[in-house]
Amino acid sequence: MALFISTIVITGAAIVASIIHALVPRISINYVSMIIGVGIALIVPLNRLIAPFHSEVFMYVVAPLIYFEGQTMRINLIRQSVWKIVWTAVILVVIMMVVSGTTLSLVGVPVALAFLVAALSTPTDATATEAVSEGLIVPPIQKSFLKMESLFNDASGIILTSATALWVEQGNFDYQRTISGFLFSAIGGIIVGVIFALIMISFRRSLYRFNVLISNAQNILFIITPFVIYFIAEELHVSGIIAVVCAGLMQNSESASSRFVYPRQFHTGEVLINLLNELLNNFVFVILGVLIIRVIRDDIINQDAGFNWIGIGIILYLINIIIRYLFGRGYKMGNRGSWIFSLGGVRGAITLALVFTVANSVTATQFRNIILIEALVVILSMVVPTIVFPFILKHDISEKETIQRMNSLKQAMVEEGLKAVQNIYLPDRVRESVCYDLRDQRSNNSLKDFWQQ
Repeated sequence: MALFISTIVITGAAIVASIIHALVPRISINYVSMIIGVGIALIVPLNRLIAPFHSEVFMYVVAPLIYFEGQTMRINLIRQSVWKIVWTAVILVVIMMVVSGTTLSLVGVPVALAFLVAALSTPTDATATEAVSEGLIVPPIQKSFLKMESLFNDASGIILTSATALWVEQGNFDYQRTISGFLFSAIGGIIVGVIFALIMISFRRSLYRFNVLISNAQNILFIITPFVIYFIAEELHVSGIIAVVCAGLMQNSESASSRFVYPRQFHTGEVLINLLNELLNNFVFVILGVLIIRVIRDDIINQDAGFNWIGIGIILYLINIIIRYLFGRGYKMGNRGSWIFSLGGVRGAITLALVFTVANSVTATQFRNIILIEALVVILSMVVPTIVFPFILKHDISEKETIQRMNSLKQAMVEEGLKAVQNIYLPDRVRESVCYDLRDQRSNNSLKDFWQQ
């Protein structure tokens, strides 16, 4: 019951965030969601309705987000970008962890804990990146790198987090076990994702082949696919994240081949993806806002803890920014392109979820500080590009112009309709009803008009 009530409250908050964002589109919906989460945590009666956080449950919120993200990429693009994936999702992740961990250890953080904190901050979030660059044009090269990185570096971050958490717990770092664990988890995740995606796709195609067009059943199957695949992969102890990414890629291939054969079903799938993407993403950042306030209030104010975590979080973020910038220069992206790639590596849902997987490997005080450090990194990675990107990226005015053009055309059509109604014979009550419907298309009717009608 507690989980059900929590879900209702957070879902309501996510809906409110979408409404506010629609009214004030210049503010990223992630910020709106986080602020609402902060408000829920500060209001005691509402805060009591939110159950304690569980990382396992949270990952089932993240899984469909990654699955939908995988659907935005074509398999042939993945094949052409193998080296981009290797460099950004493996090599860059390891470099950032090593350099960040070493630096933090030099400023007084225990070595094992420093590497754990560094590993937690490595995964990036494509949804958060799109949020901070909304209305702006990200160059194709940087956009491709950021997309590939965010799709596949989650698995690297998970493996490194597990290894460094074991290091903190046992006192030694097992290189051989880490490498073999990464290979097993990654390759196993690919196999599981592909196999079960093929099973799901084959079943849906069979329904089409026998002219069994059960749209609602198809939509439900589409929605539960990422949850089922993630669950199976995790039960087999392979990467559920990579499994749902690969399944999403396979789903994209099927959708591309059937979008003209079953256009209504394809359109419904697009609508469902957009709806669930926004809802679940809002869900994630509402939770982040709640967690930040809970930790600060319960663990810092009540226990009079220090604020060293602020300095550590800032150092960690700056190191990651510098390393990513140097990586961009090494890839000959130029100064501007390197800054775009550097700042575009926004942290989000995966980092937040990973933090709670290490709770049993560290002390209560260490865990509290880890939460605050990583939350600060997430916030900085969102706020800084939001401020900087408008100065270094071109504004995308095409969508705004399209909306203005459509509104202008609608206005003209309504005006012509009203003129036509006035020039033909209609009973007064019928004429008023028709005029009401026409005016309603441009939102010119008041609430009083609505109730009178």
